[in-house]
Amino acid sequence: MEASSHLMTDRRSLAPPLIRDGRPLIVLTALALLFSGGFALFLSVVQQFLPHDLDYLKMTARELCSLGNCRVVAFMVHDRATFGGVLAAIGTLYLWLAEFPLRRGERWAWWVLTLSGITGFASFLGYLGYGYLDTWHGTATLLLLPIFIGGLVLSFGRLRRGGKHRTFAPSWSPVSDSLKRRRAMRVVNRSRFQSTNAFASGCVRSSSVSR
Repeated sequence: MEASSHLMTDRRSLAPPLIRDGRPLIVLTALALLFSGGFALFLSVVQQFLPHDLDYLKMTARELCSLGNCRVVAFMVHDRATFGGVLAAIGTLYLWLAEFPLRRGERWAWWVLTLSGITGFASFLGYLGYGYLDTWHGTATLLLLPIFIGGLVLSFGRLRRGGKHRTFAPSWSPVSDSLKRRRAMRVVNRSRFQSTNAFASGCVRSSSVSR
């Protein structure tokens, strides 16, 4: 009876936990990247161009394939497949970072997300150099950028409260203490062997000279 009354009077909102933790926003960014990567891979399989591709080229994929033994189309399909695979890989990485190291307040995970985001979102500005604006890519970038930045800002606030004594490096160490001790003993034994060998060599040389 008490439990049912507690459930009925529990009016806590979902917004405060989401506001205090930016990981859901990062997960949302990761899911969007996975969806976009899957869509790009689908387009590469069916070898179809997007509407803005057709508008820029002023020809269909079939018409373009008649030029240059279809090498340009093959290159575009391969490029789109590569782009989709990279997006899917980055989305998977973001999901793992948000769920495991960032949940523990690891600063290095936050920095990986930040540097990766800066590189990825800034790469879109490359269209200024080659003059081709991918409107779908640009729209997705503008929609995801504030979500990703919000996730980073809220996650950083969580790091300052829960992990202010952590360093940039991961909390785990790839070398255990027992392995370190074994390596140290190997160094000591090797030094002893070298010293003994040098002493024996010196004795042999001294006896040779005396003869």
